[in-house]
Amino acid sequence: MKREQLALAAAAASGIVIGTATVATGSVVNETGPITIAFIRYLIGVLLLLPLANRIRWSPVTFRDFIAILLFGIFQFGFLIILLNVSVIYIAAGLAVLIFASLPLLTMAIAILLGRENFTYRKMFGILLTIAGVGFAVGATAFVEGFGMMGWIGIGAALLSAFLGALCSVLYGAYMPRYPTLQISTMAMGCAVLFLFGLALMEGMADTVTSFSINIWLVLFFIGFLSAVGYFCWLFALSHIPASNVTVFLGLSPVTAAILGAIFLAQPLSVQDLIGTALVAAGLIISLWRKKDPTPVP
Repeated sequence: MKREQLALAAAAASGIVIGTATVATGSVVNETGPITIAFIRYLIGVLLLLPLANRIRWSPVTFRDFIAILLFGIFQFGFLIILLNVSVIYIAAGLAVLIFASLPLLTMAIAILLGRENFTYRKMFGILLTIAGVGFAVGATAFVEGFGMMGWIGIGAALLSAFLGALCSVLYGAYMPRYPTLQISTMAMGCAVLFLFGLALMEGMADTVTSFSINIWLVLFFIGFLSAVGYFCWLFALSHIPASNVTVFLGLSPVTAAILGAIFLAQPLSVQDLIGTALVAAGLIISLWRKKDPTPVP
């Protein structure tokens, strides 16, 4: 299989993994705070990545690159998650997911502005289709309640979260050729863990973790495993294909969450879910479709 095909498979895997982690997180979120869950999941992810990362030869990191990778980890795993959590305080979770689904469109815009990618109507139309698919998948929960002036804070937080994810996805491209994927994955996630540790303590982590049952720890370990796999797949994909081609696979996340919710949580699949899945699939095909080079005539 070619590197590009492997990268596309990795991007698809990361989208599915995020959706799976969302369902798993929803099963334990009432047991503790969201920052504590984020800290534990990424700590477990780092501990799982470390043995593999120690088996490769690390490239020397300049101070400037180290600061950049540190900021990537803090913004992608810290501020991005915090902003999403803030958004669902003021707006419905479905609406936050729908706003966050604009991440591929923002990625394409940033990449074009920075000269990393070229604009095509085909890709833009495909991305818009995936966003529409997410809208169908979460529409039932996106507009179930109105919001006042404070709702705009939630909308702004969700949009800023998507912007940070898009910006990091584009900027990673400058560092991926310099260092092994495992090295960057471990460094960025490790920096995020250090950042989240203090916030988790302020949230009351020390009091809540002692009351966790074995089942909760198993779920958290599963989420941490998904985080390690998903982030590695994400960076591997970013190192081989354009950032907008990677982020468009995020449309698979709410679709995966809906399907797994139906299987494991007895949440019925609706017609909107099926339409959303079809639109996301169509959007992916249109976004990633390329004409094959004609076979040369001997």
